[in-house]
Amino acid sequence: MMAPRFVAFLGAEETSPAHSHMFEGMSRIALDAPIELWATDHVLMLGDQGAIIGHLFTRSIPSATVTELNPAEVNAALVTRGQSLIRDYWGGYVAIFRDPKGDFVVVRDPSGALPAFWRDFDGTVAVATQIGEYPFTFEDGVRMDADGLLVHLWNPHYAGEQTCLAGVSELLSGQRLQVTSASRRTDALWKPWSFLPSDGDIGVPEPGDFRGIILNAIKTWADAFPVILSGISGGLDSSIVTFGIDQSRAQLHGLHMSWDDREGDERSFALTMANALGSTLDIIPYDLGMIDIERPIVASVARPFTAHYAQCTALAQAAAANRFGIDAFFNGDGGDNVFCLMLSIAPILDRLRAQHSVRALLKTAADVARLTGADLPTILLHLCRRLGRDPRSRATSGDRSFLDPAWLKAAIETSRRHFWYDQPDGISQGKAAHIRAICRAMGNDGFHDRRFHPPSISPLLAQPVMEQCLKIPTWTWVESGTDRAMARRAFEHDLPPSIIGRRTKGGPSGFLDRFFWENEGRIIAYLRTGILAERGILTDLPESTSSGRIGPYDRSHARRLLGLTGAESWARQWTS
Repeated sequence: MMAPRFVAFLGAEETSPAHSHMFEGMSRIALDAPIELWATDHVLMLGDQGAIIGHLFTRSIPSATVTELNPAEVNAALVTRGQSLIRDYWGGYVAIFRDPKGDFVVVRDPSGALPAFWRDFDGTVAVATQIGEYPFTFEDGVRMDADGLLVHLWNPHYAGEQTCLAGVSELLSGQRLQVTSASRRTDALWKPWSFLPSDGDIGVPEPGDFRGIILNAIKTWADAFPVILSGISGGLDSSIVTFGIDQSRAQLHGLHMSWDDREGDERSFALTMANALGSTLDIIPYDLGMIDIERPIVASVARPFTAHYAQCTALAQAAAANRFGIDAFFNGDGGDNVFCLMLSIAPILDRLRAQHSVRALLKTAADVARLTGADLPTILLHLCRRLGRDPRSRATSGDRSFLDPAWLKAAIETSRRHFWYDQPDGISQGKAAHIRAICRAMGNDGFHDRRFHPPSISPLLAQPVMEQCLKIPTWTWVESGTDRAMARRAFEHDLPPSIIGRRTKGGPSGFLDRFFWENEGRIIAYLRTGILAERGILTDLPESTSSGRIGPYDRSHARRLLGLTGAESWARQWTS
């Protein structure tokens, strides 16, 4: 099963015979509206005025897959310009239609599971789910946007709709695009702060109810695919997802990427989880030889990936897909974010703001101290520093290293920031941080070209999961001095004790350290002779010595330089 794809031309009267061969694997959707729409499968008609591409599920528990909308439901979607879809359903979809006034409307669901990019093209507005296909190719006039790339390299989540390709915009999660002959306008149909608890409403569900919401999202997604490859790191989030898949009708296979240093070796945890479920588990070591800094980490994207370990993961996923006939890649991405993993004093500030008792404040302070390892004087110092600070100010921070400072300043000033950062007055410190964290989890569509590989699904970012987690106060997430406490309590009888009680995090950091250490001179040379340096986007790059070293090893410095090579290789395919 390949990932859903579509290409639409809003305002197009006729199909151009010269271009029809460019929609390989897609079929023309017949509409009684001036919309030329090509799509793969998973198409749900909105009468003859448009269609929904992707997966649509009911709001009930258990949720069901929607295979057809009745006339009243179609009319509601058209009249409300998509608002009824956000209100009454959830899933991973993009809706494209003409409304009763004759305007064109495009709606993307709040989870962002199906990408949507748009540009003005040949007298129409073209909308597509993937970059690199007509009319979103270099041959169609698409080029790198240096300002957009600068902002992205400073803060990859700040710019929102702006991509790193000139004239190409992203329709963000929960957004609506409205197109008339004279205008193109976006607005938000779903805003995360609409689900925040009031100071008097703590909004904490029972663990069993919370478990039911999470499992419903995972099982509903899993039931849409016969055979699933689930990434099993051995951490809490991927274990919850894998457990949910095991409760569904899908056939489950596990994949674990490993590195044999103390920090990155999580094999025992992954095996414990797989054995508890009786699942197969492929353990694939990260391979230094699989990284190619001169090849884009992911080519068909509007912004560069900068995490090179993804090249190894993509190859392992592709091999498993061929061997097992995989229909979808599942992961626990977004779990830390929706489950509010927070190592700060923000929960104390939120409880202080809610005017809770001194006893309650001291309890949360003790929880934060246990979780972070900080003593009480340190916590009090940080509280004094943060009191009165606008919680929205942290949205404007980023990494300025090796970027031209004057050009970056100008690019930020002209960039329209992500609407999730335009939070209302009065939002608490913790919930502002929670929303920013979820925003950081958005926009990852996997590591593959959608034309040739199954979709990547992140069920913990499902709309009902986000809405429920946003309702829960930050201090609940750190109770008893444990991170993601609500999720741990909800699944404590489903997962092995070693998973529930695990407090460490692994990952590919040691692998990336080794790669940089062995390729430092080559990385520096690649950047210094590259397009980004030539055009002045990158400045003050280090020089390697005869030994290939630039000085004592610094992990953050090395990770930044390695990430910039990902941007460099991506940029070369979008410049003449």
